[in-house]
Amino acid sequence: MRLWVEIPDGTCSAPRRRGAGGTIFYERTREIDATVFRIARIATVKRQLITAVEVDAFIPEMHRGRMPKVDPRWVAPGVFRTKAYVYRNQKSRELAQFMDSGELVRNLEDQE
Repeated sequence: MRLWVEIPDGTCSAPRRRGAGGTIFYERTREIDATVFRIARIATVKRQLITAVEVDAFIPEMHRGRMPKVDPRWVAPGVFRTKAYVYRNQKSRELAQFMDSGELVRNLEDQE
């Protein structure tokens, strides 16, 4: 199954205002269309505004350049654990079935 997923795209830094503390470092992200092997619900409040799921997605070699090599989110060679937003993947039948089913985790490797 293919979904739009978020992957890290390097880090940035921004100075705070004078006297408000040090520099803030944060991770930039971008979205790519990737093959997903596993979908899991993220434990959050019941009525969150933007619904997201945790996915294990295969990241093609051309998109791995700015991703950290020693990140604990790499679960297998080439497979990265990240987020996929439901509003961005509204046309995915498999994701809609997963959201309606009430399952906590669905492994998609068996279905292919």
